[in-house]
Amino acid sequence: MDYLNNLENNLKEICNECCHKGTEKCSYRECNIGFADYVVQNIKNKSVYFIADGESLIPKSDFKYYDEKAIASGIANICRLCKECNEKHNEDCIIALTRRTLEYTQLKNKIAYPGNVILYLMNVSKERPEFSELIKQEYVRIG
Repeated sequence: MDYLNNLENNLKEICNECCHKGTEKCSYRECNIGFADYVVQNIKNKSVYFIADGESLIPKSDFKYYDEKAIASGIANICRLCKECNEKHNEDCIIALTRRTLEYTQLKNKIAYPGNVILYLMNVSKERPEFSELIKQEYVRIG
């Protein structure tokens, strides 16, 4: 299954639902979804694999509402991409950066991803059990 295309479609769907799209309030550089899309394009182009201190680039002042099921689906696709990756897990990789960007739309705290989806879901459930369940459902659905 092509999880990268699924993720790209998730991000387009989320963007299309945004009330700021097409208005002067739409700011790609200050939007979590816009930033995630930028990172996904780097994944597709294979131009960059790691961004040192990439988390500092995530727009943390984006407080728009995002549909949690769409975000959960995006995170599930990212977890599938991470599972297929042949590199050793690294929080500075662009896949992890995309996951972290989407997490910021739904979660208050930084969530550790220990390189295993089950342990990751346990970490998410400590903050928001219902969101962890949504990610799990989407992960199984796309798997």
